[in-house]
Amino acid sequence: MFTSVADADWRRSLAGSSRPDAGGAVVLQWILNTSRLAALPSASPPSAGRTVGAVWVGARPYAAALRDVMEALGRSGTEVEELTFLLSAEPEDATRVRRGLLALEIARDRVVHSDRLPGAPSRMDPALGPCLTLRRPSGAPLFAHCGPGCVCGCHASVAHIQFVERRAKAGRLTAARQPLFEMVASEHGLTRPDGIGPSAPGGGVSSLLARLAADISAVTADAPTEPGPSSVFLADVSSAAVLLLGEGIAPGPRGRHHVLRRLIRTIGGELAVHGIPVPLLSQVIDAADATYRIPAGFSPLSVRSRGHVRDECAAFERVVNRGREYVMSSGLLSGGPNELARNLVRIRAELGVPLGLSLRWCREAGVEPPLASVAFEDLRTREDG
Repeated sequence: MFTSVADADWRRSLAGSSRPDAGGAVVLQWILNTSRLAALPSASPPSAGRTVGAVWVGARPYAAALRDVMEALGRSGTEVEELTFLLSAEPEDATRVRRGLLALEIARDRVVHSDRLPGAPSRMDPALGPCLTLRRPSGAPLFAHCGPGCVCGCHASVAHIQFVERRAKAGRLTAARQPLFEMVASEHGLTRPDGIGPSAPGGGVSSLLARLAADISAVTADAPTEPGPSSVFLADVSSAAVLLLGEGIAPGPRGRHHVLRRLIRTIGGELAVHGIPVPLLSQVIDAADATYRIPAGFSPLSVRSRGHVRDECAAFERVVNRGREYVMSSGLLSGGPNELARNLVRIRAELGVPLGLSLRWCREAGVEPPLASVAFEDLRTREDG
């Protein structure tokens, strides 16, 4: 959990400091979720799952609150004109929300009723007040019936909004003494490949992480494999890592220390899978500090924090070397597909070797493990754990 490191103008807009409301209160925080940093067959953001949330206490006109959110998203680089609004609400609430959106010149066909809001926090219950999820196109539709409510990947959720006007107590709903307006925005929702959207110039990333992704692309430009590592993925993970490092946290075995260790080793794994020396990990962290963290007003990472990165980098390099030696010399590659898949998942658990890296070594030895078998063992292990 962190103080918001968003652009200052974005932060002020979210906090509503330019529009003081009597009795208003604001909470801004970053939430870090690393429950699933990677998946087969490949990993893609969101990896760290950072979200920024704002809560206003006290009654606010729907149009005013929604205007603040859209101005904030616009400042962050989101094309507000491409957003679709999924609305889940009681009939009397839905009418008022639609009127608020119309007052902001949102066309009627951009407001879609939905019983399910993709990715919305479970606490957002339309019985307590109207809920909105703001969605944007993220790729080509897979099917003819695809639309803003799809979970196929053709749309991504940018922000979730709820007006909390009722409380549930003893199984009954009563009017809230202090109404709330909550907005939760996903940083991943603001991150997407260019070439999507009405004003996308193409060839990079249009998001809060754009400059960082570009700097990381320069760091990894000499990758021996094509395509190289995902600069968006590395930007997502490294920016989360420097937030923790900046709080004085060191990599370790438990709690937030373990979260930081997983983030740093995920960066190392992405580099190693594409044949890039693991020590380049330090340069990725340096880029995240210089491009993402320092411009937000934080001081550079301390010498001690940089030392933690070097130590973790060296430790992960030892893991890689030991893992490669084990995979190539233990006779593991001579087993059947299912046995090989089980062993690769076991090596990840026991030695900390990323699955993607083990698969790379197998292919270098002329062995192609069936991804379906590896994915099944990966899923089974996670469910058992």
